[in-house]
Amino acid sequence: MDYLLRLFGTPAIIIAFIAFIGLCLQKSKVSTIIRGTVLAFVGFVLIKTGGGILGGVLTMFSDLFTHAFGLRGVVPSNEAIMALTIDKLGRPAAIILFFAMIVNILLARYTRFKSIYLSLHLIVFMAFSVTAALTGLGYSELFAVIFGSVVIGTYMAVFPTILSRFSRKVIGHNEYCIAHAASTSYLAASYLGKWFGNTSVDVEHVNVSDKFSFLKNPDVATFLTMFFLLGISSLFASNEYLDVLLKKQPYLIWLLERSATFAGGLYIAKKGVVLFAEEIVPAFRGFSHVVAPGAIPAVDPMVLFEKSPNAVLIGFLVSFFAELICIAIFPAIGLPIIIPGILASFTCGGTAAIFGNATGGLRGAIIASFVNGLLLCFLPAMVLPLFSHLGVDGVTFADPDFTILSTFIKYTFGLVH
Repeated sequence: MDYLLRLFGTPAIIIAFIAFIGLCLQKSKVSTIIRGTVLAFVGFVLIKTGGGILGGVLTMFSDLFTHAFGLRGVVPSNEAIMALTIDKLGRPAAIILFFAMIVNILLARYTRFKSIYLSLHLIVFMAFSVTAALTGLGYSELFAVIFGSVVIGTYMAVFPTILSRFSRKVIGHNEYCIAHAASTSYLAASYLGKWFGNTSVDVEHVNVSDKFSFLKNPDVATFLTMFFLLGISSLFASNEYLDVLLKKQPYLIWLLERSATFAGGLYIAKKGVVLFAEEIVPAFRGFSHVVAPGAIPAVDPMVLFEKSPNAVLIGFLVSFFAELICIAIFPAIGLPIIIPGILASFTCGGTAAIFGNATGGLRGAIIASFVNGLLLCFLPAMVLPLFSHLGVDGVTFADPDFTILSTFIKYTFGLVH
């Protein structure tokens, strides 16, 4: 079962398989099949590699920030809570994943919700959260599997399709759409931008003085952002902690290299996105023609980062700022402190800003990413008691779609059982 979870939880394998099947169904030449399959796989591996580099630096920054300011609380981490509960929840989660995929394909074939969700590693996490929530309320494993399969499979088809109304504003077409565990946040971002934003000031076309024209280069802006964040946090860290972190490396060299590594990780991920998008879209046509005519692939939001790099950085910083505000106010209102999940701040905050900018310009991007930061803290804090039966302290599920569904389960099924 663990092997099945790992197989279906590897997006690059799923992408390569779909590209291979799609090209075969189109009766492409053998050389085209090999080229398309390999490049789709390599492109997604580059996205994962770049994401891994980003995650490494962001995790290090999160630890540094937490130590520097003496924070103690709960860390939202899907990977951590899954690893700690895989023996308890792994079997039903794998079954949910399998049947949810079938529900997704059936809906894409027979309804107007034509999205096929390819970010299956996120569905693994969602299956874990649903199983944990329902079993924690006393429901049987069988009920969790049936409920989870139907609801998650429906979510996989419906949410990317609804979100495509706004994602096509960023992408420029509807040949693929976005599949992510913060879709509710992105929908909220799109409407907040539409209602309260101003499209006359696009975040990607903000006038910058010639003295600061270097900020127009997204790689330079990314480097300087992390340089600033690491530099400020390290000023408040103890000498003993920095000695361990630097590993006898000169401070300035460490600061420059970590900042450059972060910028390099994003650069690699964006290049992988270009390679992936060029191959998966034409290959998917052959797959969808047989499995679900008219279906479109729903993929990771990092495919948008190349199209709106300024929004990504603004969203990251604003979302992180909102999470810091939550740290300050949560003890006063009786909620547990949620330590900012920096990777979620970057990915979800950046993507929320992209959607907010698409419908409401710079103002929309700021509002959207601020609300996203609030969701990343309030929702995990609200559902934390629901997962206490797992016996896992200090970690919980992170993304808005998981926690919103868990909140729904808590306040509906929890009332009658």
